[in-house]
Amino acid sequence: MDQSTHHTETNDAQKALIQRATEVFMRLGIRSVNMADLATELSISKKTLYKFVTDKRDLILQCMDSHCTEMEEVIAGAKQDSENAIDAELKLIRFIHRTTSQMHPSVLFDLRKYHPKAFQLVVERRNGIMLGTVQRNIAQGQKEGLYRADVLPKVAATFLISLSEAVKAMAASGEQEVVLSQLYLQSALYHIRAISSPKGLAYLEEKIKKENLFA
Repeated sequence: MDQSTHHTETNDAQKALIQRATEVFMRLGIRSVNMADLATELSISKKTLYKFVTDKRDLILQCMDSHCTEMEEVIAGAKQDSENAIDAELKLIRFIHRTTSQMHPSVLFDLRKYHPKAFQLVVERRNGIMLGTVQRNIAQGQKEGLYRADVLPKVAATFLISLSEAVKAMAASGEQEVVLSQLYLQSALYHIRAISSPKGLAYLEEKIKKENLFA
């Protein structure tokens, strides 16, 4: 085996491990899972785990980076495969709704309190992704007549990021009876309805009704 092939296989193995570890943390929480627990969940030895990470903090950083990369891939795929701007936005909403539905309630709190560097990484990357994505989506929707022409894309995108931060704060406080996935869903649909033209609103409501999107 040549060196380049070995390097590729190592990277693939690390990527697969990080994806599986992310799923475990999302399902069980972050603080409650130590490295021994994680190795057991992944059916690997701790020695194998430490071939790819230096410690739990390094692992959490890699997991959050992987999560953001996955979001970028979903966005790219949604834009390419969607009929219009609203369809693209709904595909992203489905992804985040599904992710947050499967997320342990303590994840955001654990991340903020015990892994602030990883939390900041997620916030900065996610906000950067969202800012550019939402601006492009609004510009596309305006050309299609689905979004109002008087909406300023950058301003509306900034509003949505602020709304998203408020949703995360509400969820992290533990004082809300509504789960994070529903908080996110309501805020995302609020955003689309706020910027949609009559044509866009009619399309959105028919789409939700016809496909039973979030049942």
